Amino acid sequence: MTANVPIDLLDRLRAVEDKLRQIEGRTQQRPAQNQVTGGGVTISKGGTLSVVTPNGQTVLYIGAIGPNHPDGTAQFGTVFRREDGSAAMAIWDGAGASPQPLAIWDRAGNTIIADDRMAGQGLARPYLSTDAWFGATEVPAYTTSSTSWTTLQHLIWYKQHPRVEANFLARCSDATTSGQIQLIDDANNVVAGPADIAAGAFLWGSVTGAVSGGHETRFSLHWQARVTPGSTGSIGVRGLSTFGIQS
Repeated sequence: MTANVPIDLLDRLRAVEDKLRQIEGRTQQRPAQNQVTGGGVTISKGGTLSVVTPNGQTVLYIGAIGPNHPDGTAQFGTVFRREDGSAAMAIWDGAGASPQPLAIWDRAGNTIIADDRMAGQGLARPYLSTDAWFGATEVPAYTTSSTSWTTLQHLIWYKQHPRVEANFLARCSDATTSGQIQLIDDANNVVAGPADIAAGAFLWGSVTGAVSGGHETRFSLHWQARVTPGSTGSIGVRGLSTFGIQS
């Protein structure tokens, strides 16, 4: 015997089945639990975040980290390690002191870059030096009496920064002589200058300008000088400390 099922009941069953299918589809569209598709993630109350290699080496650690501060409160920081376990970079202090430094280490554990946490500005490591001392009455050894640009000094340069600050010592030999100096590269592009040197002047100063070429390009910088037409003497220039600087 065939059951006599009312048409409206069949319609209701079909509607329920459609609803179930819709619900099932929505559950399958949930974002994966290893993704954040909106908003942010907050780790608080002493929680930490670690990234661990299959061999068990933690290469990234963020959160509460020992030792505590001298007053007993927890120190919070960030540590990056290489796969071999050697520390690479951290915002952390090994004695729990504050403020914490930002430090980068080589694989031997030497600090190669660190900010000065006490002064609050600049570098603690590495130490930097300059060897461009010059005499208070020193006369540049390389001079020209030409009214055309003449190259007097050279400096090998590896580009690390987009600009350069070039310091100089310049002198015009007498009160009848004035001139100009400039810094150029191997392609005769003017990097900095020209700078005017007044008649009879003996001075030191600096010029700045953009350096062409790609990162770590090796080339030379050249100091040039020329006298103003009508001058009867010579002009000289000596390059002093030269720095790569930011834009």
